[in-house]
Amino acid sequence: MKALLLLSMVSVAFATKRFDGEQVLRIHPEHEGHLEKLVRLERSEQSLDFWQGPTSLSRPVDVRVPKDLLGKVKTLLEKTGMEYTVMVDDLQQSIRMARSRHIRSAGFNFDDYNTYNEIKEQLLDFAWSYPSLVSISTIGRSCENRDIIAIKVGAAGTNKPAVFLEGQLHARDWIVSATLMYNIKFLLEGYGSDNQTTSLMDQVDFYFIPVTNVDGYAYTANDRMWKKTRCLNSGTACLGADANRNWDDHWHDTGSSTNPCSDKYLGSRAFSEPETDAVSDWVLENSNNLKAYLSVHAYGQYWMTPYGWTSAHPLDYDEQADLAERAVNAIRSVNGKRFTYGTFTNLLYAASGMSCDWAYTVAGIKYSYTIQLRDTGQYGFVLPADQIRPSADEFFAGLLVVAEQVAAEY
Repeated sequence: MKALLLLSMVSVAFATKRFDGEQVLRIHPEHEGHLEKLVRLERSEQSLDFWQGPTSLSRPVDVRVPKDLLGKVKTLLEKTGMEYTVMVDDLQQSIRMARSRHIRSAGFNFDDYNTYNEIKEQLLDFAWSYPSLVSISTIGRSCENRDIIAIKVGAAGTNKPAVFLEGQLHARDWIVSATLMYNIKFLLEGYGSDNQTTSLMDQVDFYFIPVTNVDGYAYTANDRMWKKTRCLNSGTACLGADANRNWDDHWHDTGSSTNPCSDKYLGSRAFSEPETDAVSDWVLENSNNLKAYLSVHAYGQYWMTPYGWTSAHPLDYDEQADLAERAVNAIRSVNGKRFTYGTFTNLLYAASGMSCDWAYTVAGIKYSYTIQLRDTGQYGFVLPADQIRPSADEFFAGLLVVAEQVAAEY
C-alpha cells in the first residue's frame, strides 16, 4: 500500500506538460538572408522555442518545434535552402530518458536530478554534517514563498576572500544545480583529505546558491522547458521574467523582450523579480569579500567575461581572459571537453541586464563570468543524468583554478 501511495505521489509530482513528437532542429544559416528569415521566424512564431537563437553565421541555431509545426518549419527551411539536422528526434522520450530514476524513492541522489525540496533538504544536511565548515542562510523568498538559500563553505577565518556561484537563473538548466551540489560535496569531503582543497578552503570561502530561480525550477516538474521566474505580470495572464535580463546594468538595452509572454521578457523594471532583487542585495552587502562571481548556466560549453550589452572589452579583460583560459584548460584536462572563452557578446550575442555585467560594473567584482556547462547541443537542456558526475568533475577543476587566483591575489 505504501509503495502504491509513493508511486502515486511521484506520478502527480512529475505530471508534466508533454512534448511527444516535438523535435529540436539544428539549422545552419549560410548568409545574412538566412539569418534575417530566422530572426523573423523567432519573432513571429511564439510556439517555437529557440534554444540557441539566430545571431551570426558562425553559430548554428537550435530550435524546439512542436509536432504540429514540424512540417511547416521543415518546408520553410527547405524552400529557403537552409540546411538542418535533427538534434533531438522526440523530446518527450529524451526527457523521460534523462532521469536515471523513473520510479524513485524520496531523498537526494547526487547522480540524478532532484526536486527543489530535495535540494533544500540536502543543503540542510550539509550544515548538520559539517558544522565547522558550512553555514546556510535564506537570503530572500520567491513570489510563491519559497526560500532562496545560500550556503557558505569554508574553514574558520574572518574577512576571507570569497568565490560566489549563482546557479540556475534559468529554470530548465537542470545540469547546473546538479553540478553545483556535487561541487559542494567535493569541497566538504576534500577538506582534510586533499591538500589542494584543504589549502584553498583555509584561504577562501565559497558561497553557492544552487537554485536561484526557485519557483521556475519547481515548475519544471510540470513544464520541463520552463525558463522564467513565476511572478504574475500585471495586466496579462503570462507569468515570469527572464532572470538573466532583469539586472540593473544596461537593463532594457538589447537582447531582451518587452512582451510579458516571451521567454526573454526583461521584467517590468530592473530587479522586479524577488530572486534577482534578493541576490543583488546580498551581493552588495558582501561585495568587499566577493572576488569572483560565477553565473552558471547551460548549455554550450562557454566561459564568458563581460560584457553582454556591447562588443567592447572591459578594462580588466586581459586578466579576466587569462583566468578564463586557465580554467577551461583545467576543465579540458578532466574529460577532454572543450570550453570556449571570451566576452559574452563576441562569443554569443548581445544581451543586457545580465548578472555577470552587473556583478562586474556595479558590485565591482573583477572576475565575473557567465559559464555555460555541457553540452554543445546533442542533448541541450535535457542532458542525461549519467553526465552529471562528469560535468561536476570538470567544472570543479575550473572552480579550483578560480579559487587559486583569488587566494593568490587577495
